[in-house]
Amino acid sequence: MNRPGGRGRDMRRLLRAARSEAWIGRALVLVSAVVLIVVWHLWAKTNSPLILPEPGPVLSRLIDYVTSGRATPHIWITVQEIVLGFALGGVAGIGLGTLASEFGIARRVIMPYVIITQALPKFALAPILVIWFGFGMTPKVIIAALIAFFPLLENTYLGLTTAPAEMMELFRALRASRWTTLTKCKALHAVPAVFSGLRVALMLALVGAVVAEYVGANKGLGALIIVSQGTLDTELMFVAFVQLTVLGLVLDKIHGLVYRLVMRRLYGSVGAEMRAAGVSV
Repeated sequence: MNRPGGRGRDMRRLLRAARSEAWIGRALVLVSAVVLIVVWHLWAKTNSPLILPEPGPVLSRLIDYVTSGRATPHIWITVQEIVLGFALGGVAGIGLGTLASEFGIARRVIMPYVIITQALPKFALAPILVIWFGFGMTPKVIIAALIAFFPLLENTYLGLTTAPAEMMELFRALRASRWTTLTKCKALHAVPAVFSGLRVALMLALVGAVVAEYVGANKGLGALIIVSQGTLDTELMFVAFVQLTVLGLVLDKIHGLVYRLVMRRLYGSVGAEMRAAGVSV
């Protein structure tokens, strides 16, 4: 028989272990980043700057590019394309995933078209989308949405259809309506799966927006890469790479903060930390 407070002590011990593991992970990431920069520096020493510039000049060029304001229009355009594509793909993915999980006929109608859209190469659609919608932001947003759509649909469907059987039995015994069962049981269980899909979709939206800029764009980080390639300015290309890396890290951090806020609202501060750390509660 467990002593009073024993479960609480076990949870605190597990949480401390998870926090320690998280700090060790952060330290290893920092060390590996330093090692990669050192390897980059040493490798660049053996090559021409046209092939691989050194980290120092790239950092200096990056600081100059950002402080002069020349980076702002490119970053802003790319951020808009990512956010709009992510939002469009997110609404479609979560909405259709919910429909497919709730209605058998919807699943049989939706899934074949989903497979067809995934079989089509998205980036190959960029030229025709430029012809249809012009050289503005619309083709980039559509490409980003198409790429972000599928992981959200799959994760939403998986999360909503794997609610614990005992919970489903309880809601059926209480004669809960379909809507009540969806919102009070299935949706709560699906939150981690949906947020996992959101994380993947966000990164894919970034990739989709940038690659779509390779076709017919005069602003954006993808367009900056193409311009630097055409002028053989490898240093500027690496500046764009660094900006994209930082942008991806910032977006992932925002996703993590939103996820923790939602989990804290649902499970409380300790439960949210343990679930975020991968500890079952």
